[in-house]
Amino acid sequence: MKLNELRDNPGARLDSKRLGRGIGSGKGKTSGRGVKGQKARTGVALNGYEGGQLPIYRRMPKRGFVNIFRKEYAPVNLGALARAIEAGKLDASQPITEESLRGAGLVRGGAIAGVRLLGNGEISKAVNITVAGASASAKAAIEAAGGSVTTTVAKAEEKAAEA
Repeated sequence: MKLNELRDNPGARLDSKRLGRGIGSGKGKTSGRGVKGQKARTGVALNGYEGGQLPIYRRMPKRGFVNIFRKEYAPVNLGALARAIEAGKLDASQPITEESLRGAGLVRGGAIAGVRLLGNGEISKAVNITVAGASASAKAAIEAAGGSVTTTVAKAEEKAAEA
């Protein structure tokens, strides 16, 4: 086979609609757009326009508050942590940090303030884990298995209280 003999499979590429080629084509005159004028032209965005009447998105009252300084935390459940240890993605004998959780694929996304450990699932191995936050049930489960949980957010709050 030569390069000039390469072809697509039959039916792999659809032929484009030939618009505006006479009334007999079925796609003549308005070319399937149904109207003439502004809506027949390209690049027209009439979304939300109500003919000069005040649009509904401006008539409705604005409610609530959006905190632009809100911190997003990535949740990690105990069950997922236990599965990662069993699969060999994490070493239970070494301290587990947020970086090691990210490397194991338990934490995704770039714009997060930290990892929050949640108590869904069970863990049997003793692990030493350092995360931004942990629920009371997650702390209790890890301590019952013989491990320890260190939260970095709590440390930052303690330093702020001392100052």
